[in-house]
Amino acid sequence: MKNLSKPKASFTRFIKLSWYQKFLLGKAFIVLAVYKCLLFIFPFNFFFKKSINLVSSPVAPDEQNLVVIVWAISVVSNRIPLGFTCLVQALAAKWLLRKYPDVHICIGVHKSASQAFSAHAWVVYKNKVILGEQETQVFQPILEWN
Repeated sequence: MKNLSKPKASFTRFIKLSWYQKFLLGKAFIVLAVYKCLLFIFPFNFFFKKSINLVSSPVAPDEQNLVVIVWAISVVSNRIPLGFTCLVQALAAKWLLRKYPDVHICIGVHKSASQAFSAHAWVVYKNKVILGEQETQVFQPILEWN
């Protein structure tokens, strides 16, 4: 018989979240889903347009807000079985964190001893990886954009 306590515990945790956290989870899901669809329609270089960086805030953004947004992207990506890749997560994070001028998306490659090639995208804020950190592999950055 299937264990139903895990979904019940997840639902209970969701109910206990604040309305703002629930709103951010919904917003993160929508942005992730949109970017996943857009990556099927448009070529990757479509996302390099400068329009993503036009929003700037004269006041320094709250870093606690940054942490909560990254948390929402991580939770949605781990809980929804739609296959949100690291690139989709990075693009969504960049859009949701567009008021933070120091947020950068990095894309890197790795070639293992068995000649297997892999690529990865991650998000950096003030020279610290905030989303997509890979501790088991070291990726050589080939692209970074703000």
